[in-house]
Amino acid sequence: MAMVELSKAKPYLAMISLQFGFAGMYVITMVSLQHGMNHYILAVYRHLVATIVIAPFALVLERKIRPKLTLPIFLRILVLGFLETVVDQNLYYLGMKDTTATLASATVNVIPAITFVWR
Repeated sequence: MAMVELSKAKPYLAMISLQFGFAGMYVITMVSLQHGMNHYILAVYRHLVATIVIAPFALVLERKIRPKLTLPIFLRILVLGFLETVVDQNLYYLGMKDTTATLASATVNVIPAITFVWR
């Protein structure tokens, strides 16, 4: 009985842990920006750490199920990766550094609209 309840609670536990992760990242970001770190450098560090953490899982777990990487797929990944780094992270950090948390939150909420328009 406890196993059934745990499997039903997994999405909720995942969402709660994700929110704690966002809160922790927000605190680390605010402290870094207040101590004078450039928001461009902070975006690069964040993506570098994410690549180092996630890449081994992708290489090991998806080695045999990945589709062939063609030039159009590679270019789409490249453009979306560039846009996400430049638009999302830098607007978010600039919003946190120069304005209030409300504007920073609003800039992050615009990102899905930009992705939809580009698609």
